[in-house]
Amino acid sequence: MISSTATAARRGQRPQRLPPGRGRVLDVIDVSVSFGAVKALDRVTLTVRDGAFVGLIGPNGAGKTTFFNVISGFAATHSGRVRLAGRRIDTWSPAQRARAGLARTFQNIGLDKQATVADNLQVAREGGRLLAEVRHTFSHHRDGAPDRAEELVHRLGLTDTLHERVDELSIGTAKLVELVCALSRRPRLLLLDEPASGLGAPERIRLGALLRDVHRRDGTTILMIEHDMSLAMSTVEYVYVLDFGVLLAQGPPDEVQQDPRVIEAYLGKAAVPA
Repeated sequence: MISSTATAARRGQRPQRLPPGRGRVLDVIDVSVSFGAVKALDRVTLTVRDGAFVGLIGPNGAGKTTFFNVISGFAATHSGRVRLAGRRIDTWSPAQRARAGLARTFQNIGLDKQATVADNLQVAREGGRLLAEVRHTFSHHRDGAPDRAEELVHRLGLTDTLHERVDELSIGTAKLVELVCALSRRPRLLLLDEPASGLGAPERIRLGALLRDVHRRDGTTILMIEHDMSLAMSTVEYVYVLDFGVLLAQGPPDEVQQDPRVIEAYLGKAAVPA
């Protein structure tokens, strides 16, 4: 049953404001997705601007991962449009979207679990070509200079894992490797699907610091789903809230945390600052 907050949100579906940033990188316009009688997304409209760090939150079953699947090409829309840097992409394959600058991490780690960390990084570096085509030692670069992946591996303290297979790593470490793979090609837009899931407290601290640094120093545009509210609200600049497939609220983190509709639907009264 759709909540009263979600029903009320239908009357104000189109956002009235835009997150901070420059030109538009992502425009999702009136997108709807249904699975049988279940409407997973109901005319959702959302914008991410260049250089922004935007959060997407909501309770389980709100439609967040379906939304990411629509953007990245793993789910089709029943209506609506998706644009990346002004180009309509909702008929493109996931590979075409990746070549256009879209990168994504997954709740269930999207790495080759039988390959080493170094091999996965090489595949990411070479734009997803087959491992057999790009198998090198990690330290070999065509121009002899350290690359983006090597820099990130060092910053995250992952150097000792390079020759380990992914299925030998902890879940938290594997998720950090997946993040490095996604960042290694300097994506136009990075989609993070619960990056802190499975991470212990020290790893979450490192992750938060890395994301803030990547955003501020490198200007990476990020849209992130995250259930860890401490991490989400301390990193993002702007938040969209989904509830039962409907866009419920949007705004700066401190404003969203105090929205009565969000408190009712998701955060709980304890999340509201005193």
